[in-house]
Amino acid sequence: MDSVIIARNARMLATLVPEMRSLAERHLAMCAAEGIALLVVQALRTPDEQAALYAKGRTAPGRRVTNARPGYSWHNFGRAYDVAVAEGGKVVWTGHKYARAGEIGRSLSLVWGGDFKGIRGDLGHFEYHPGLTLTQARAAAGLL
Repeated sequence: MDSVIIARNARMLATLVPEMRSLAERHLAMCAAEGIALLVVQALRTPDEQAALYAKGRTAPGRRVTNARPGYSWHNFGRAYDVAVAEGGKVVWTGHKYARAGEIGRSLSLVWGGDFKGIRGDLGHFEYHPGLTLTQARAAAGLL
């Protein structure tokens, strides 16, 4: 895998809580072992970053990319990351490799965005928060 991708992935994953980071690193390694190179495109998001994404397709130009307001995304708590498949130095946003990456993620107990019912096409999204609700995460962060 390209050293630039490896360095970016390490930087992005460093923003996640330790148990999530460990699972994400295992996920990326298992995918790489099967010839699926993944580029981490999002990990921890600030409330302002989440607000800007939520505004897309609502009060800002673009298509809707999230249904989560600030404080209602697992990205806001370091428990989610988004990836894109990298092939030949380019990002590929569709294809069978996303389904396989989803299967591998599920085998690690990650929640895969491809299984979401309310958001179509969130194939690069993975999260992990066993037994933790958003309400609990929000309370621990002082958002309630």
